Amino acid sequence: MLHRFLFPFFALLFCFTSGWLTAQVVDIQTYSVGEDGRVQLSIDSDTDHYYVLRVRHSATGSFGPPVSITPGQEETTIISESLAAYPVEHYQVMAYPKDNPADSDGDGIDDLSELDQWPHLNPLNAAFEISPADGVMTLDSFATFQRLSLVDDHVAWSEYLNGKGYLKYIITDFHTDRPLIYFFDTRVHDLHADFAAAVGVEGLGEQVRKGQIIFHPTTISENGTLGTFAFTYSNGHGDEFTTVQRTHELLAANIPFLRNNLSYFVTERSEDEYERDQDLYESSRVAVLFEADVFAEIDYWGLNAAEGYGFFRQIGPDELPGPRDILLYESLPNDLPRVAGIMTSVLQTPLSHVNLRAKQNNVPNAFIRNPLEIDSIATLLNGPVYFKVAVDRYELRAATLDEVNNWFDDQRPTEPQTPPLNLSYEEILPLDELEFGMFDGFGAKCTNVATMRTFGFPEGTIPDGFGVPFYFYHEFMRFNDFFEEAATILEDADFRNNRAVREERLKAFRRRIKDAEMPDWMLDRLAEMHAAFPAGTSVRCRSSTNNEDLPGFNGAGLYDSKTQHPDEGHISKSIKQVYASLWNLRAYEEREYFRIDHFVAAMGVLCHPNYSDEKVNGVGVSADPLYNTQHTYYLNSQLGEDLITNPSNNSLPEEILLDRSITGENGYILVQRSSLAPADEKVMSDEYLGLMRDYLTVIHEEFAILYSTEDDPNFAMDIEYKVTSDDRLSIKQARPWVAYVTSQAPETGGEIIEGGLTVYPVPASSSITVNSTSPELQQLLITDVNGRFLRQISVSDNESLRQEINISGLPIGTYFVVAITTEGKVLAAKKMIKQ
Repeated sequence: MLHRFLFPFFALLFCFTSGWLTAQVVDIQTYSVGEDGRVQLSIDSDTDHYYVLRVRHSATGSFGPPVSITPGQEETTIISESLAAYPVEHYQVMAYPKDNPADSDGDGIDDLSELDQWPHLNPLNAAFEISPADGVMTLDSFATFQRLSLVDDHVAWSEYLNGKGYLKYIITDFHTDRPLIYFFDTRVHDLHADFAAAVGVEGLGEQVRKGQIIFHPTTISENGTLGTFAFTYSNGHGDEFTTVQRTHELLAANIPFLRNNLSYFVTERSEDEYERDQDLYESSRVAVLFEADVFAEIDYWGLNAAEGYGFFRQIGPDELPGPRDILLYESLPNDLPRVAGIMTSVLQTPLSHVNLRAKQNNVPNAFIRNPLEIDSIATLLNGPVYFKVAVDRYELRAATLDEVNNWFDDQRPTEPQTPPLNLSYEEILPLDELEFGMFDGFGAKCTNVATMRTFGFPEGTIPDGFGVPFYFYHEFMRFNDFFEEAATILEDADFRNNRAVREERLKAFRRRIKDAEMPDWMLDRLAEMHAAFPAGTSVRCRSSTNNEDLPGFNGAGLYDSKTQHPDEGHISKSIKQVYASLWNLRAYEEREYFRIDHFVAAMGVLCHPNYSDEKVNGVGVSADPLYNTQHTYYLNSQLGEDLITNPSNNSLPEEILLDRSITGENGYILVQRSSLAPADEKVMSDEYLGLMRDYLTVIHEEFAILYSTEDDPNFAMDIEYKVTSDDRLSIKQARPWVAYVTSQAPETGGEIIEGGLTVYPVPASSSITVNSTSPELQQLLITDVNGRFLRQISVSDNESLRQEINISGLPIGTYFVVAITTEGKVLAAKKMIKQ
């Protein structure tokens, strides 16, 4: 029995029954299943009640204990749970008044009192509060899991734990109506008996179940993403199905950060029990993870889940792909223009240029081991195909030419896009004189680096240098009549219809740009800037255009950067090489696909001292885009100058999930070691990981304010970093993570019907003009990307609408203009970018 406070019987009776007497069953208004496989229940609600969700395992069985408790919101509340969705008839929602709360777990403390002290108390768990030094009754976050877990490479009694992060649990009073669940600090208490003695749990007999919860970061979970948690019993022994099912439910209810990614771990010692009850498992929602599967070689990895049509081709790194090609690569290309899909027979890094381009362009990208040894793949080469990638599976089938053509007609934007261009900045400026809002004159790469210099980092963390404005590029092109020449090239029918011709014409145009003269005033100002660097400095000249590094448009790998070495003469040589890259084939085709005006596209240049002989190269994201863990940062690091963004063949980076707040050796999970590092050595030392935690936190928080996305859970920043030859951690670039802005129109609850709607200019800074020819149009809505209504404009009755809307008060970001008919239906929704 547990040592617990003894309360008077009648007080307990009152607490346990008073809320139940006033509880009411609430009708479920809508039922849906999210992308992660969890249920989403919508109910009518108010703020005077809280709502308790119960589940039953069959459509006619009795409802079990609560699995979630949710405070009521005004009008509507969305309710979910941690595990996979059942059909709607398996759920019951109960409403309880806040002024007369129930005691759902029967521990003598009402639900709201425990919610007020959550996670130290838990209304779903009758366990008594224990010292945080011993453990917790709720795993409220991945950070808490990390804090309590242990990684040991040599667990003699349970080899399946070797090298994995795991913690231990105890469930007492298992077969009663009031089970008690504890998660204990496995670094402090090595044995279950030690923990039980420390906190006062007496007797580990038939009423107790105990085991471990293990995190497998490279295993595909039930929700389709990488990274899964799995529970097992002590020493890997098994149990009957009903016990496993109850353990699964009890653990999940008390690990609220789970997203349908908790499995039962079947070891060699528990296979017999599993096989005996296999039919019961297969008809349940208890996900199963087998020990053999965890340690098998990875043969497939869907890096970007998407679908598409195209022509399936195998090409080498030096061959030229087309925008309708689905490519099979045996080695990763250094450059990748717009393509329809990617399949590689070599492992990629999630933050490679190839995968970033796949994410930005929403095209399928997967690693498949030895794909040409698979008949269903090899027989489809050199023909039209449909290719769909999920994290754990893929579909590849033959397609028709009509399917391919219709797909591309539907995917391409219908309206011209105009990038921001401000030519009023006519001078080269030191980075310390640039501001975030000047991106329309220097490019976001340049101003983002300049902005980070104001974040208070130690000297040398952010490069110092200069920004060359778009004005210089524009005047250089005008001086040489290159705009007129480009117009002639782009209007030529052979150029537009023949990709080989297009490649040769653009290559010749780039040569002319590199060989062209600059006006004297421009040469003088560039020379003055160059002279400001210390003698003998190699200067890195980095592309900074007005159509990359922006929210929703990453532009990774489109443009070139060059290094001006001390013996190469005037720095105009490298500047012109960067200018010429605006007309790279891959960049031209990307702009053409998005209908971006080539003559408004402009090139700025970020100039700073070049890094050489760096000890580490890396890429990080201020979120976990791969395993979807909470409160973590995702880091890829590699020794030396082997780039994460374009890794050499067979080079695997160090992969780390870095906790946002926990420090020291327990503040990270080492998912994968670098293939170039000595055995058992990390690329990023604990010192650098501590600095990275601090820097990424500041970068995320400061840019979230600047981009007005403080409340957007999808926002994250993507950085590139180095450890320099003098052991300094340096951040060389920051931009919004490529996937943070959705490209889908928001749901407004109406039916989408045919109708004309145009919005221009896009992007816009102060106002937009909306045109429509539909007589059914009654009002216009401006929403954010999450569908929240920000502005409503009534429309007068006329046959042709031309409405100008002031957007100067909106923060920088992505929005939708939604047209609503007189019947409340959605006529159309158009994307709009406020710059």
